[in-house]
Amino acid sequence: MNSVRNHTLFLVFALIITACAVYAPPKSFDQELAYAYGTHTAILDAAANAVNLGTLSADDGERVLVLADQSQALLDSSRMLFGSGDLESAEGQLRLATNILTELKAYIDAKILAGAK
Repeated sequence: MNSVRNHTLFLVFALIITACAVYAPPKSFDQELAYAYGTHTAILDAAANAVNLGTLSADDGERVLVLADQSQALLDSSRMLFGSGDLESAEGQLRLATNILTELKAYIDAKILAGAK
């Protein structure tokens, strides 16, 4: 019974992460930044749950957290650069953060799907 519950939880968390991609794509810098922060939060939640359910090892979970922290630092930097008027640098920082988050999402999705088999 626990196995069925765990598989169901895996799928729910995979859907939560995937749901971020279902919404209309962001159009402004502010929307892109907010979307990236939302993705960051979803990744933290999914990683924590995957570790708790045994789909992701504690070591892998720690690596995900380190990269997620780096992406958040880039997002924070991007927000500050935008606020100071340096749009080009802000967009560069946002792209770097988004690339990290995209890779983390793909990694966690793969682990969740592998654990559901």
